[in-house]
Amino acid sequence: MNRFKEQLAWSAEKSYEGFWNAVYKKAFPNLVKTELCLEDMEAQALGIDRLIHLDNGRIVKVDEKKRSKDYGDILLEYVSNDRTGSPGWVKKNLAIDYIAYAIVPASRCYLFDWLMLRRAWDFYEEVWKEKYETKSARNPNYNTLSLAVPTRVLMNAVAMSSVINVSRETK
Repeated sequence: MNRFKEQLAWSAEKSYEGFWNAVYKKAFPNLVKTELCLEDMEAQALGIDRLIHLDNGRIVKVDEKKRSKDYGDILLEYVSNDRTGSPGWVKKNLAIDYIAYAIVPASRCYLFDWLMLRRAWDFYEEVWKEKYETKSARNPNYNTLSLAVPTRVLMNAVAMSSVINVSRETK
């Protein structure tokens, strides 16, 4: 049984700050500071968990996902609430730059460019739904549906999404 507030609390646990700081220091060499936005419900609605402040003045917006075990896949939430049909995070128009998807016990984080991840999802959604397993997370009054896409498959799809071919009609 999942509970959003409990999941949010697990995401915000201070004991993981060292992990996240190490990720962001490696990912952004010009990092100045990071700022958690978990109490800001407006930012949360836009998918923003953390702001990354860089020394050139740029602020990078990140949605953080954490898993407690490495299953060899990335869960892409496409239905947030099966009772209402509300879209999951992969189908929302979030105001973020990256999804930081951490596999905590492996000390590994996949940093996905948000626009390229969305482009990959838009292109492969139907194929992936036929090919890969949908995982249902039970919540008190509803279920959340996520597609378990193998990590390598998703990484390749995101990489290919950055190739824009305008010589023929494509998605």
